[in-house]
Amino acid sequence: MARVTKKEKMFVAVVSILIAVIQLATFVANALFFRSPLIFTSDQLLFLALILAIFPPSIVNYLDVRWRMSVDKNIPEFLRELSEAGRTGVTLTRALDLASKRRYGPLSSELKRVVSKLSWGANFEETLKSFADRVETRLARRTAILLTEVNRSGGDIREVLEVISKHMRELQTIEEERRSELRTYVGIVYVAFFIFLFIDYVLLKTFFARIEEMKTAVTEGGGMFSMQELDVKTVTSIMFHMSVIQGIFGGLVAGKMGEGAIGAGMKHCLLMIVIAFLAFTFIM
Repeated sequence: MARVTKKEKMFVAVVSILIAVIQLATFVANALFFRSPLIFTSDQLLFLALILAIFPPSIVNYLDVRWRMSVDKNIPEFLRELSEAGRTGVTLTRALDLASKRRYGPLSSELKRVVSKLSWGANFEETLKSFADRVETRLARRTAILLTEVNRSGGDIREVLEVISKHMRELQTIEEERRSELRTYVGIVYVAFFIFLFIDYVLLKTFFARIEEMKTAVTEGGGMFSMQELDVKTVTSIMFHMSVIQGIFGGLVAGKMGEGAIGAGMKHCLLMIVIAFLAFTFIM
């Protein structure tokens, strides 16, 4: 499980958007100047550009979120082991060294960095602050602050660390309950998106299809149809664009409600626009 820094996420996002913009610029230049035949339609090129812009950042963000969640998941267990090490009466720094030798997933490598800095004579508070800034989760920041206060106060650290470990577990339980309750609202976003696609399907296969049949029949009979400018292909293209917009904004809302971050909604955006593309390509 990889750790992704802010700079790496920004780099991936900038490169992805730049590639998508180059693709769209190439399409526009071809349409205005070169006019050479293209393998893909304009809607398909729009879809590919969106995939290029969204897919890499969504993967990177997903890996980063998984890494952070794994770190937070192991923090209460780490604090419990830290309190067990403190039972022998050793200092907090020594207890931290003993506890860091356990397996805590991706948290282990961060703890080893902390212990390594402390062994070289680094300041305890600054090292923990650096740990919190590097991990960048609320649970890690709270842990760093509480351990700093424990180090300042001194005395028997075992009882204090047990209380902190219990507190962290309660926070995790509350967070899991919040996510469980908000999954319903994420589901509502998907339901609204599928209802939108279903309405598009019904309109295209009934209302607009009948109008197209009437226009063809009247034209073949030598009459004038009052809605000759109505083109089903144009309407289908407009509905596809609306579905993509619905998928993008719906995905961002789902990410904000489900995981508390708009960036977490990029995977929902990607899934929805892929569903929209497949629906309009093979069903509509």
